[in-house]
Amino acid sequence: MTKTIIIDAGHGGKDSGANGFGVLEKDWALEISKYQYSRLKAMGADVRMTRKSDITLSPTERIARIKNQYDVCLSNHWNAFDGKARGVETIHSIHAKPIFATDLAKRLVEVTGLPLRRVFTRKIGAGVDYYFLHRLTGRTETVIMEYGFIDHELDHKYYHQKASFILAAEAVIEVICGKIGLKYIPLNVDGAAKETHKENQKTELKSFLGRRLESKYDGQLRFYKTPSWKDADVYGFLTKGQGFPRILDKISVGGGEQYKVENSKGQQFYITAHSNFVEVE
Repeated sequence: MTKTIIIDAGHGGKDSGANGFGVLEKDWALEISKYQYSRLKAMGADVRMTRKSDITLSPTERIARIKNQYDVCLSNHWNAFDGKARGVETIHSIHAKPIFATDLAKRLVEVTGLPLRRVFTRKIGAGVDYYFLHRLTGRTETVIMEYGFIDHELDHKYYHQKASFILAAEAVIEVICGKIGLKYIPLNVDGAAKETHKENQKTELKSFLGRRLESKYDGQLRFYKTPSWKDADVYGFLTKGQGFPRILDKISVGGGEQYKVENSKGQQFYITAHSNFVEVE
C-alpha cells in the first residue's frame, strides 16, 4: 500500500515570499507544485495540494490542511538573500531522520548541476522545531524544499528556462515516488533539458574562472593538497581576507563543492566553494 502525500505550494496571495529578477516565489512554488501534483496523480499516487491557486493561507489554515491527514508533506520554496548566496537546501524536523530530505537534495543537485548548500534542521529550544510546518503537522513527515536562490543570477536563470524547471520537478517526483512506494514513470525531457544544463554549466564556469578567491571566515579556513575534506589532506589555512589570486575550476567533492585554485607560485590547491566561507571577487 502506498503512502499518502500533500504538496504544499509555499506562500500565496498577499504573501508573495521571496522575489528576484521580477519573479515572485509564490508563483514558482505554485507552478512546480501543480506540475508535481499532476504527474503524481497520473502515476496513481494518493496526492493533494494545500493550494491550487493564488490564495492567501494563514499558518493555521495551512496546518489544518496538512496535520495528521497525510504520511508525507513536501513544502516547495525558493530562497533569497543578497544576490550572492545560492544552492539547494532541504529542511527536516529535528524529530525525523534526515534520509528523505537528504535524498531530495542529492537527487536535485545530481540532475540539475546546481550546488548543494545544506540539508539541516532548526530549533527554538530543546526538542522544539523552529518551522511551524515541522512543529505543528503532527505525524505527517514534512520536508521544506528550497530549490535555489531566486535572487541569484545563475540559480534564477536555471529555473527561468522551462525545460530546466521540469527537469528539477521530475528529480523531486522521482524521490517522492521512492518515499511513498510508487513506481516512478520517467518523462522524456532529457533532450532540451540536458542542452540547457550544459549551457548553464558553461555560463557558471565563465563567471568565476580566473578570478580571485578570498576567505570571509572569521577563523582559520582549511585548504587541501587534493580534492578532499579529510584532515590528513589539509595543506594549510587562510585567515579572513587572505585568498588565492586565481580560480581554475569548481568540482564536486563528497556532498559539497570545492574550488581548484592557484597561488602566485603556480601551486594548485582545493578549498570549499561554500558562499558562507569564501567570496569570489
